[in-house]
Amino acid sequence: MRGDRGFTFLELLVVTLVIGISLAIAIPAMNNALDRNKVFTSSELVAAQIREARLAAITRNSTFRVRFDCFGGTAVRMVIVTGNPTVDNASDRCTQQVPNDGPPIYLPPNVSFGAGGPPPALEINGRGQVSAVAGTMPQTLSVSYGDFTRTLVVTEAGRVRTPTS
Repeated sequence: MRGDRGFTFLELLVVTLVIGISLAIAIPAMNNALDRNKVFTSSELVAAQIREARLAAITRNSTFRVRFDCFGGTAVRMVIVTGNPTVDNASDRCTQQVPNDGPPIYLPPNVSFGAGGPPPALEINGRGQVSAVAGTMPQTLSVSYGDFTRTLVVTEAGRVRTPTS
């Protein structure tokens, strides 16, 4: 009759111990995967913004810039080059709204552009050719979170790729 009515305390203790050990192993692995996913997703957001700016430049036959220093380096934004240096080179250009500007794309919290800070803005002309506003091409961008970093390389032709290690 004793076996018909449930579990013993020892059986419950063993099951609880097995669940606890499984969680102790799984939680750090899940956190590691989440951190890696933040870097991957953020780098894809940055790459998509560069591709979108290139498409807009070709479609409108205008020059666009992709700025990586928006809101203290926490956002990326595609902005049209107006031809007015006061507007185009303004430090608050990311907060100004000019027709054909894209919305700011915010990176997840604590994701950054690596130790060097935000990279220089990229300028894309109406033919889809990319140049760095203050730097050389091809431009290498790093997106980091914790111990994880993903590198993007932008070529003069507008190709965005991730080099394999």
